[in-house]
Amino acid sequence: MIRSSLVVLALSATVAVAASCSSSEPVPDGPSDPVPGLPSIVSFNATSATIASGESAELSWEVTGAKTVSISEGVGEVSGKSVQVRPEATTTYTLTATNERGSTTANTTVAVSTAGGTDISGSLTTRTLTFAGSPYRVTGDLTVPAGSRLTLEPGVRLVFAGHFKLAVYGRITAQGTTARPIVFTAANPTTGWAGMRLAATSDAGADFLERCIFEYGNKDGGQNGMGEDGSYSEDAGGALWIGSRANVNVNYNEFRFNKAPTYAGALMLIAPTSSGVATGNNFHDNSVTGPRTQFGGVGGAVNTAHLPASNNWTFRGGEFRNNRAHAGGALYFFDSNVTIDGIEMSGNTPNNWATPEPQRLTVVNTPK
Repeated sequence: MIRSSLVVLALSATVAVAASCSSSEPVPDGPSDPVPGLPSIVSFNATSATIASGESAELSWEVTGAKTVSISEGVGEVSGKSVQVRPEATTTYTLTATNERGSTTANTTVAVSTAGGTDISGSLTTRTLTFAGSPYRVTGDLTVPAGSRLTLEPGVRLVFAGHFKLAVYGRITAQGTTARPIVFTAANPTTGWAGMRLAATSDAGADFLERCIFEYGNKDGGQNGMGEDGSYSEDAGGALWIGSRANVNVNYNEFRFNKAPTYAGALMLIAPTSSGVATGNNFHDNSVTGPRTQFGGVGGAVNTAHLPASNNWTFRGGEFRNNRAHAGGALYFFDSNVTIDGIEMSGNTPNNWATPEPQRLTVVNTPK
């Protein structure tokens, strides 16, 4: 079921993201190298700059030579590389990097739109969700039946108005671009949404999840064991649960602020029926919230289970940072043949990865 709504939040307005730099010491007119001794702001931008009222954006930055970094508009002193903001109206944020020589600043603007959009719920037979109809306010569980394919255009935002899920029994194509990622988010980050589930299917073809943002997936309180969509579909993989299906492509996505109580704060991969390579994905600030049990409490960002050598997966490139679990702060592998290759790791608690069967894990240029 899909219907238009005049009151749903929108993303149709163009967002201006402007950046400028100034310093407390004289800077020559025109392009120039940073003043020696002052902090250097390599970049400061809003990676989710196109938002609707009530949604969040992420400010990210790269700074060198600073002792302190702060952001205006009530954000305050910050550390790390990013922070979430939720402006009520179009807002310009100023980042100030300071050391003993002085300060350097840069600005970025997040615009907020409040008109248009579409309400959506129920069964989605073969159809396309267009950028023109976005944002899509999800007012109930969504299902893609077997034999159907759901396609999302670049720039589409699905905003889950409650703790609802997207269950795919057919196939899905969600291929964003760097400038216009596809976003799966929640209107209320505390409540979150119940995640995407790619359930077992015999449908031909492949799934494509590329250049998407998955945020605020929340399976806390979900049933342990066999779920409606498969094993551990209710309490594992806060943002994305992938069951027994073949030809799943998960590349260049961002998974952030997702959680689950038992396994895989962001992504659960269980018993796929083909091999796969997940390339260039970034996972940060995901967590497993439940206690350590015989098997549970593992894989702060990713957990895999039951991957024989014939259906091995490779996680290549990308970054895992500030993810948390009792074991395998970033990744945990159970009964799995997996390769991790060239992944950047930082701030994962208590460690980057763990497995009870290290002989089945191949590690290439990835820190322990």
